[in-house]
This record gives sequence, C-alpha cells and structure tokens, in this order.
Amino acid sequence: MNRRLHLLTSLLLGALLLVSAATGLVLSGASLSEQFGQLDAPGDSVAVVAERVSQHLPNVERLERSANGTLLATLGGDVEEPVHVVDPATGADLGPYAPSATLEWLRDLHRELLLGSTGRWLSGLAALALALLAISGAILLARRLGGWRRLLTPIRAGQGMLHWHTVIARWTLPGLAVLALSGLYLSATSLGLLGDGADNEPAWPEGIQATPHLPLGSLAALRQVELPQLRELEFPSAADDIHYLGVRTASGSGFVNAASGQWISFQRNGAAQNLFETAYALHTGEGMPLWSMVLAGLSLSTLFLGGSGLLGWWQRRSRAGVQDQGVPADEARAVILVGSQGGSTWTYARQLQAQLEAAGWPVHVAAMNAVQDDYPQARCLLLLAATYGDGQAPDSAAQFLGRLAEVRWPARGLPVAVLGFGDRQFPRFCAYAEAVEQALLQRGCQPLLPLQRVDRQASGELNAWAGQLGECLGTPLRLQSALLASSAVRLTLQERQCYSERGGQPAAVLRFSVAPGSTRFAPGDLLAIRPLDTAAVDTAQADASQKDTAPRLYSIASAADDGFVEICVRRHPQGLCSSYLHDLQPGAELAASLQPHPGFRPQAGEHPVLLIGAGVGVAPLIGFVRRNESRRPIQLYWGGRHASDQLYGEELRQCLADGRLQRLQRAFSEGPTPAYVQDRLREDGASIRALLQQGAQVLVCGSREMAAGVRAVLETLLAEMGSNLDQLKAQGRFREDVY
Repeated sequence: MNRRLHLLTSLLLGALLLVSAATGLVLSGASLSEQFGQLDAPGDSVAVVAERVSQHLPNVERLERSANGTLLATLGGDVEEPVHVVDPATGADLGPYAPSATLEWLRDLHRELLLGSTGRWLSGLAALALALLAISGAILLARRLGGWRRLLTPIRAGQGMLHWHTVIARWTLPGLAVLALSGLYLSATSLGLLGDGADNEPAWPEGIQATPHLPLGSLAALRQVELPQLRELEFPSAADDIHYLGVRTASGSGFVNAASGQWISFQRNGAAQNLFETAYALHTGEGMPLWSMVLAGLSLSTLFLGGSGLLGWWQRRSRAGVQDQGVPADEARAVILVGSQGGSTWTYARQLQAQLEAAGWPVHVAAMNAVQDDYPQARCLLLLAATYGDGQAPDSAAQFLGRLAEVRWPARGLPVAVLGFGDRQFPRFCAYAEAVEQALLQRGCQPLLPLQRVDRQASGELNAWAGQLGECLGTPLRLQSALLASSAVRLTLQERQCYSERGGQPAAVLRFSVAPGSTRFAPGDLLAIRPLDTAAVDTAQADASQKDTAPRLYSIASAADDGFVEICVRRHPQGLCSSYLHDLQPGAELAASLQPHPGFRPQAGEHPVLLIGAGVGVAPLIGFVRRNESRRPIQLYWGGRHASDQLYGEELRQCLADGRLQRLQRAFSEGPTPAYVQDRLREDGASIRALLQQGAQVLVCGSREMAAGVRAVLETLLAEMGSNLDQLKAQGRFREDVY
C-alpha cells in the first residue's frame, strides 16, 4: 500500500512538485544572495534609524524592512519612484527600488503557477504530494532497512541512482517534512481555509492632541525596538492631522504617540500570527541565511529524488515488462519463477532463460505470484526469490506461500532449486528464500540443489549456484551480476608471463596498459570479455562462439593508479576466451569492460586477513597484498599443481620480506607429498582458530571444488569455537569469488 501510494503520488503529482522544487531552488538562492548583500546597523534602534532616514528624505511616509534585511522607504508627494532603498547605518538614499521582474515571475510561478487562485490550489497539491511522499518514503525506508530502529544505521555502499535515492532521502526526510507542512499551511492560509491572524489588530488611537512632535530619535517606545524586529513603520503627518506612528514588529503591532513617545496601544501576535510567521520563515528562509542554504539543498534533493525515483520506476518497469515469458506453462520443461522488489532479479531470470533456450530447453518465466496449479511437462522448477528489507517477501512474491498450499505440482515430486537474494547487513538475511525452501520441502518437493544465498548480487555466489545447476541440467550456465555497472575500455597488452603447468593447461599473467585516470578499478574487480569481442581461433570455436555469448569474468590483480590492468588466465581445452588471451602478443589490442566488485575485498581496519586461493584465483589476492601499505596482518594459503609452477612466486617472497605479507602457505596436488590448500588449513587449525578469534576476515577465490573443501574445513574449525560459517558471513567476514 505504501509503495503504491508513493508511486501514484509521484506519477500523478510529480510534475507539479518538480516545478515547485525548481522555482524554490532559484528563490532560495536569490534570498540567500539578498541576505548576504544587505547593509545593516548593528545595535541601532528603530528610533535612531528612522531619524537618520527622515533627515535624508524629509518626505518619507513609511519604512519597511524585509526579513532579508532590505530597508525600503516610501516617499510622499509627487515623485516618479515612490519606493527607495536606504542605508540603515547612515539613512542615505541608495536609489529607487527595482525588484527583479524575473524573480517576481518565478515567485508567482512557485505560488500560483501563473494561474491565480486556481494555481494556488495546484501549489497546495504539490505541497500535499511532498508530504505524502515524505511519509510513505519514511515507511518504505524503515521497511527496507529492517525497522524504525535501524533507520539511522549505515546504508551499505551500492551503485546506481536508486542507491543514492535511498541515501539522500534518508538524510533529507526531516527537512522535506518541514518544507511540506509549512507549504501546506501557507497554501491553506492563502486560500482562506485557515486564518493567519492578520485581523488581530491593536486598538485604534482616538483623540490624540495636536501637540508638537518629539524628534524621532527620542521616542522612547521606538528606542526599545531594535531594527531587526521592525516590519513596518508609518510616519506621522501633521498635514493630515495624524499625530501618531503605526508600528508593526516581529512580536506584534501598535501605535506610538508622536508627542510623548509612549505606546498608545500594542497588540501582541496571537497564536495564529506566530504560526504564520514561523511557517513563512521555515518555508522561505528569509532572515535565516543558514536555513536558506538548507532550503536550497532540499530543493535540489527534491529534484534529484523525483528524477531518480521516476527513472528507477521506469527501469524496473522495463526489466519486468519486457520479460518474455517463453513457452506456455503447460509446455515448459524448465519453469523459472521470480520474486523481485526492485526488478533486478528478473535480469537473472532472463539470463537463465536465454542460456537454457539456447541449449534446447522450452522455458516458462513468470512472477512467483503467478504460480500455476501444475506444470505437467516440467523437469525442474527454479525459484529466484529476493528478500525485501529484514526478511519480508517482495511484492511480486507476496502471495506465493499462500498459493503454494493449493497447487498440485509438489505432489509429483518436481525437482526445485531456490536462489535467494538479500543483504547480509540484515539479521534475517535471505529469510524469505529460506521460508520458500522450507514450504517447498514440507509440500514434498525434491531439492535439485541446496538453497544458495546471494549477498547483494555477488558475482561469485551467483556463479557458484549457476555452475552447480548447469551440472545438474547438463548444460553450462553462468550469471552476470546486474548490480555491477560496466565501464567499456580498450586495452593494449603490455607484457605477458607464462607458467607452463603440467597437464596441458598453462597459466599466464597478462598486463594491459590503460590510460591513467580514464577509469577506476581496484584489486578484486572484474574484467569482462565476451567471446564475440575476440577473434575465434578456429572455425569450430567460431561456430561455438555464436551460441555462447556470455562474458568471461577475470579477477583483476591491479588498481587504476598502477596504470595497467592485470589478470591471470588459465588456458582451457576448447576455451574461447582463454585460448585467445593466451595467444595475444605484446601490442595487441583488446575490447573489454570493467565491472566493480565491492563485495569481494578486505574490509577497512586492522583485523587480520586470511586469503585462500588456488590456481589463477591468486590474482585478486596478490592485488590485496600489494596494496597492504599499512602492514596489516595478512596470511595467504595458495594451492597449485606442481612446485615448479608458482604464480607470482618472486613477488610473494618480496612481500614477505617487506612485511606486506605476514605468512605464505602453499600446497601442491602433484609431487612427492601431494596436498590441497584445504589440507594446509586443516594442519594449521590452531593458528586459523586464533586468527578467527582475533576477528579475521576470510576471502576465498578459486574453483567451486576448492571453495567447497575450504568451507568444510572452516565449518569444522568454527564449530570447535561454538560458531559457524553463517555467523561469519552475517558479520561480513567470509567472502567468496568462485568459478
């Protein structure tokens, strides 16, 4: 309901709100400029300033002081320009008052949309829209962050407009609420729906004797009023038999006897007047330079929030709306059901659909809420279930669990696999996906794969699941993270170093030059290369490349300020990209794209870091070690095939010598004493437990088989400590990048 209210308000009233925000931004800037450019008379009373002005302008009839500090004098008699700006410090005439026609037009556009009373109603609707968006936005934000108590907790780093939409909305919500409520109140008073207290007038002076007037500077009542408190001062006129001064201040209004200098009457502002004054000041910022700057920032943020929100809605609509459902549900051999809040989960459904259809599978794709009673031809059911906020169902899956109790296909023992999407910052990470898996098991469904939890669309976790699913279905599958924005680059091979491992699968370290400052990347980020972007090495591979267009992702070992992109590639039999890359010679050019991978890098701090890798999985790990200028305790466990082929062997020895690497443990699967990296971890169990007790973070990079072995060893070690890997993951201390 809140999301629908937020969306409908944005779509129906967004244009009005954006006009109000744009004009408000300009008016705030103009008000700020006026306040900083005004002259002042610090400490002077209204009596002193009035006398100064009357000496320079004897025909002055009225003084008005705006909240921004501009002092205006209205002159009597036959003058061409009756309103002049005066200097309060000297009383000098600074010339006729000439307000900006453009600003007056913008002010009218802001208040009335140039439509008179009809426009005031529309401006009121814009203020109402802002209030509704602030309220519904606060509720949605609390829901996303896991409750009101977590409203001020840090929002994990992300990318794209919607991340910044959330961040900026969180910090501007209080100010936007003030702006909305004050705008609503001012609109209501301008339309006569609420009173502004203007009828709260002082008693009118009667029977004032025509006696000589005292000098303005000696009037006791006016000497008690400081200039910043003045709103308006009406001068006496002996010619018109007016022997008193009318005074309006920030606190009230009254009349002063020109002969005695005493108050004749004074009426303090009532509650309605004070409320109007407060709302006006809060909405315009006049007289408050710092608040004017805040208002300008709020107007700018409203423009951003409106634009980014509408853009995000359009992107979600595009992702879900253009989704090809494939074959009818009763003809599908593979069924993919999607539970998505923001729409990104549909991206993975499309990737799976495209790859399965290319392999000859009839596929049906739909939202989880659209689950059918039966899928008679299906051989597997794949559920991609995002968890919204702290354990809640996304909108497109909110009805799934209720409908699951009524459908027939679980009774057939249809194999199912659940891929859960969530954010580890929440205690109930992937809780909805877990609930879906439990409900499926209770209905008798056969698990095709164990539940895979994916933290913030991490590429490694996505592909661990995709690889296992591909093995079960007999077709290679790979998923590309939709969260990671690509940055296209053109690279030139600078140098290459080959390691001729036994078994016919050599590895190569490739270093590509890149223009300094042209793009940003860090160790652990990914270099994406598509087979169609490379030259096929033979006709068979060329034919294969027409079917296999998924990008190959290679972990980067360098950073942007190094001036080069470095990757480590193992050559695979019939490998399209790996064969092409191994055949490259220095000077060759390559088209690729860079993808940030913030989910795989050490957290900031001084806690120890345990790096575990095998084969070419050492690439990002050596990058982390290289940049360890603070000499943080880092230990590296690495596994290879043979002792004669040690990737980065010399550089690792240098890092040990200068303290960037504290300890290096190697394992080789071939040779006199074959072992795997998980064997070294098991042997060093006591020291590994000590590191974990010190708060160490663990990063694993390499093959799925190696990663599974590492997880098994760590689970055993953690169990001895009364903990488990899930707890380590929840703390953000265990991260994988597997392939």
